[in-house]
Formats: sequence, structure tokens, C-alpha cells
Amino acid sequence: MNNLAELFMRGTPSPAALHQSEAWARQALSLLQKTKKTAGLSDDVRVCEEALAVVIFNIGSLREVC
Repeated sequence: MNNLAELFMRGTPSPAALHQSEAWARQALSLLQKTKKTAGLSDDVRVCEEALAVVIFNIGSLREVC
């Protein structure tokens, strides 16, 4: 989902592309938050946290474009 968010912004940024990109990034954020809650204490949590950090950074970057 994070890759989809990035793909929407590869061309000239438009309000529609920005909206779609942010929607995919927020969906990724939601999924990662749900997964992190159910993951327990395993090495998988570290992977989720790294992906979560990337998604949060990307959402912040998209908000700067607004």
C-alpha cells in the first residue's frame, strides 16, 4: 500500500493524485497498527515498527505537498 501511495505521486502532483496517495498511505498505517496489536512479542514486531516508521514519514511528506 505504501508503494501504491508513492506511485500516485510519481507524475505531476495533482489534488486527485495527492488524495489517492494519502488514502493508500493511511490504509497502510491502519493495517500496520492493527497488525502490531496482534503480533505479540516476536521479531515480526520489529518489522512492523520499521514499516510503520516509513509509512508515518511518507504521510508527513505527503502533507508537506498539500
